[in-house]
Amino acid sequence: MGVLTPKLERLIYVLEWARIEEFADDSWDGIGRPPHVRAWLANAFVAKAVLGITTTVGLVERLTMDKTLRRICGFPPFAKLPSEATF
Repeated sequence: MGVLTPKLERLIYVLEWARIEEFADDSWDGIGRPPHVRAWLANAFVAKAVLGITTTVGLVERLTMDKTLRRICGFPPFAKLPSEATF
């Protein structure tokens, strides 16, 4: 998985406690653009708060570079990340 820093360990604890995936609805009625998995996006915003990342651009850059963070948030390792506008 990669190196777990104390902040990433704290993030894992917070995500396990919050269990966002139970509340994020991924329904899609087939009209319009297919949605991204909302739980992954919500996990990324929790990571933004826990890690002290101030901007969404910074969050997207960190997710691009940090494979461990990407995996913790739930994004597939080799898939393209959603754009800043999607976040």
